[in-house]
Amino acid sequence: MDYWQLREKIKEGDIKNSYLLIGENDFIKEELINLLETSIVEKKSRAFDETKFYGDELPDDIYRHICSPPVASKRHLSVIFNIDRIKKGKEQIKKVVESSSPFLCIVLTAGKIDKKKANKFIKWFLDNVYTLICNKFSENEIKRWILETIKSKGADISQDAIRLLWEFIGDDMFSLHSEIEKLLTYKPGEKIEMKDVKAIVGEERVLSIFTLEQAICDRDVNKGMKALENLFMWGEAPTNILYRLGVWLSSSLSGKGWGNRLGFDDAAVAISMLMETELSIKSGEMDGRFAVEELVYKLINRR
Repeated sequence: MDYWQLREKIKEGDIKNSYLLIGENDFIKEELINLLETSIVEKKSRAFDETKFYGDELPDDIYRHICSPPVASKRHLSVIFNIDRIKKGKEQIKKVVESSSPFLCIVLTAGKIDKKKANKFIKWFLDNVYTLICNKFSENEIKRWILETIKSKGADISQDAIRLLWEFIGDDMFSLHSEIEKLLTYKPGEKIEMKDVKAIVGEERVLSIFTLEQAICDRDVNKGMKALENLFMWGEAPTNILYRLGVWLSSSLSGKGWGNRLGFDDAAVAISMLMETELSIKSGEMDGRFAVEELVYKLINRR
């Protein structure tokens, strides 16, 4: 069962006693937890019928907290984030899972796990709990998610609007969700078009990435740095800017894509530089903003 199937099962009320959500896509973990919350916990009784803990901050009597009977809801929902960081209470949590209580739903989360290198504690959960691997979505999966999310709210969206939304935001699903909420508020129950994305997300913001690409092509330092400044001003994450540039450079490499693109050799070198920059950010070697500024400067001043 994949994410799409699991989501439908939960909506239909087919809910398991325990789930293990692992991987790097934190957004869909949160979305599934929210869906379970909506499905089995009454709003007025959430203070009693729902508990959330972090693996490295568990109370000594975690078993009692998790197994509290529901007061007014269908089940008590307990969520433990980052079980790969648990140092105490391991046996108590295993005991809860083994109980398979019909009045309890327990959700456990963890980051990316190498099953071959996992310790005995994690392997036990992988073997005994329904596990969903929450990988990053592909471009097509993100576009499908945009469409289904909007339709689930009683509205619709054109394919051109989906493409523009994706081209601007990329795979940052938390940002996508925020922008979709704004669009749905702007046009509740209606069809969202490209002009709506431009109006709500901000045409200047949408065009800044294209301006940055144009500046790199034209070797225009002033234009490039201004476009980058605008993106940062709008709150664009450095890794998201790298992602967008990566999509554009890949299209240049293949000879496809939109408008302006680099030649094959320039694009190949640029992609290599981009990957080095991304690694330096993720490893903590460089500050994200400074690293992206340096990359753009090098791309514009390439020989």
